[in-house]
Amino acid sequence: MSLTPQAIINATSMVRGLSITITPEIISKITTLPLGMQWRNEDKASNTFAKKKFFLRDEEPIKDKNGIRRESLPYPWDEVSYHILKYICCEGRLSIIYGNRFRLLHELRFGEDLPLDRRFGVPYFLFQSIIDISLKVQEGKY
Repeated sequence: MSLTPQAIINATSMVRGLSITITPEIISKITTLPLGMQWRNEDKASNTFAKKKFFLRDEEPIKDKNGIRRESLPYPWDEVSYHILKYICCEGRLSIIYGNRFRLLHELRFGEDLPLDRRFGVPYFLFQSIIDISLKVQEGKY
């Protein structure tokens, strides 16, 4: 089984001769999460905004090159980020949170307070994670 990106917004998998197409819209429907803003790793402005605004005044992040050390996240976000990295993103680097992951954490922590044009599309994030994991499996990294 492997996912092949067909376009920016869908991917197709062949399983025992059956073709399955996955889209953010399908993920939104299954999870009942609003579609929201399209997610792209390359959106540096939104990633930087989320990283800066995630911490409250009395919370001090510990920076590490391009990311933030996970242990500097306030409770319960240190554990939430661990589970996102390990089980949703299948990430091996569990000690550092990078900008694109902060967008999801920021949405989970402050989603209700964000303006509509800044709301993060969780179905897009899940879709991109599925694609990334599939590509890693195809490359033999898992």
